[in-house]
Amino acid sequence: MNILFVYNSQIIPEKGGVQRVTKVLSDFFETKDLNTHFISQNRTINNDSKHFFLPNRKAVNSKENLNYISSLVLNYKIDIIINQAALGGGMSRLCFEAKKKSRVKILSVIHNSLLGNIESFNSSNKFFFNVIPVSFLPFVNSLIFKKLLQHIYICKYKKKYNNLYKRSDKIILLSKNYFPQFKLFVKNASEEKVLSIYNPCSFNKNMFDTKKENELLFVGRINVTQKRVDILLKIWEELFERFPDWKLNIVGSGPDLDCLKKRVNKMKLDRVYFLGHQNPEPYYKRAKILCMTSSYEGLPLVLSEAQNFNVIPILFNSFPSANDIIKNNVNGILIKPFDIKSYVQNIENLILNYGEKSDEFISELQNNVNRFSINTIGNQWLSLFRKILNEHE
Repeated sequence: MNILFVYNSQIIPEKGGVQRVTKVLSDFFETKDLNTHFISQNRTINNDSKHFFLPNRKAVNSKENLNYISSLVLNYKIDIIINQAALGGGMSRLCFEAKKKSRVKILSVIHNSLLGNIESFNSSNKFFFNVIPVSFLPFVNSLIFKKLLQHIYICKYKKKYNNLYKRSDKIILLSKNYFPQFKLFVKNASEEKVLSIYNPCSFNKNMFDTKKENELLFVGRINVTQKRVDILLKIWEELFERFPDWKLNIVGSGPDLDCLKKRVNKMKLDRVYFLGHQNPEPYYKRAKILCMTSSYEGLPLVLSEAQNFNVIPILFNSFPSANDIIKNNVNGILIKPFDIKSYVQNIENLILNYGEKSDEFISELQNNVNRFSINTIGNQWLSLFRKILNEHE
């Protein structure tokens, strides 16, 4: 069986969650004697002979690119395309055009919450609230405004979702909790065609005890729209003087990195370390607590990764899949969105009672890791492959 992964960016695992998931799945499929290939729009480095790139990177839907991917599918006898850029527009259209010239099956994966940026509008769009007149604030904060915004958003993207549903053989969501959102866009969507498969943990199960240090850890893209690293700085502002032997490590990069570094200086925060793009494994091994402050997510890989290394996650219950991964006060802590005071109080409790709390959490953390292991998730994909190919024989 031959598999082609399609994504906008080159598959470099250190660059992001989708890339890490793609590489983990590909490696697993190869151990099961499947041949995997990749195609992307943009090239960063030359590192894999099985990784192909569009010849025309500026005009994604050019005839040149269409002929290229169609030839690739035919020459390498691709059976299944895993479209990791389902909502990316151009790359999806190339997949659909390639299908016209072959019998390839397309599995389109949606890697984020479908309505996350609308449901968390008040939290993720602070710039908007800084420019509107104060007299408008009551309306903007009302349920009516939120419903109106959602209606406009659904109308804007309904055609795109329906086209994706019609032209894909299966749609993959990261949680069954996103299916009701999908139905808002595609009313006739069926659970037979719209499935849910979790992202696998990108690390093997941690079988070794590691020496934990007094570290809070953030891993992810550095921005204030979705990841809300600015909120994390406000949380640290309430903690760093009280706990002088603790520090905050921030692993990742992004558009707001320089701005947040300046904010740290302005807030006169101590022991905040921006570490840039790194392999997060050494930091997971040392950290005691993972801090997530996102407005919305799909199925964040960092949670299962942290649990793999016995790092206790704390996060806002701000996206539907949070409850798929975290059982509150069992294998992590869920905080009411976006209650900074409660978040601070829960971290304080973890710090002051870490020995007792970690003993309570660890067995549950490792049980959860099994649910997201590559063997568990990878075999779900293999079952889907067999089913979809048999359906059309």
